Amino acid sequence: MSTAYEARAGEDGKSVTATRRSATTTPVAPGSSVVVTATPAPVAPLAVTLRRDLPGFREARHFVLEPLGDGAVSMVARLRCTDRVALARGETWDALSFLVLSPGYLWPDYRVEIDAATANDLEVHDASDVAVLAIIHPREPLEASTANLYSPLVVNRRTGRADQLVPALSEHDAGWSVATPLPDERGE
Repeated sequence: MSTAYEARAGEDGKSVTATRRSATTTPVAPGSSVVVTATPAPVAPLAVTLRRDLPGFREARHFVLEPLGDGAVSMVARLRCTDRVALARGETWDALSFLVLSPGYLWPDYRVEIDAATANDLEVHDASDVAVLAIIHPREPLEASTANLYSPLVVNRRTGRADQLVPALSEHDAGWSVATPLPDERGE
């Protein structure tokens, strides 16, 4: 038995309510993995807890996923940290947030492989449990923006447990970069 949280957007469209519920889970067999093809999937409001600090941001573990746009779901969202975050230089931030998107909308051939240990820790049992999110690095002009497809966030849609995957492969071998250019309107 595990603890899971279900999140719903508040009536004001900005707040998120998390409700605790129980779930029975079956672990992924050691040595196997869960392969997730990043089909276009709308991002819904969710309370997210990383299993370890977000790389580069000490104590950044608790986030709220807030879809941007008019509806309750969107392809783009703000991932807002609710923790006080310590930076390497000793500074702290109270307002850390990232722009994220479901990469399947822009890169239909994008996929990630989640090893058994990570899948079990996140309580992921098949691809339908996972939301894959790429952190967007906004630039001006907008066409100069990039996405981190090398180390995406994987989020269990049911529980909100998450991690940033950091592959053992180099960017070249993985085929994706931490600064992957956004495709232009022609898809290139």
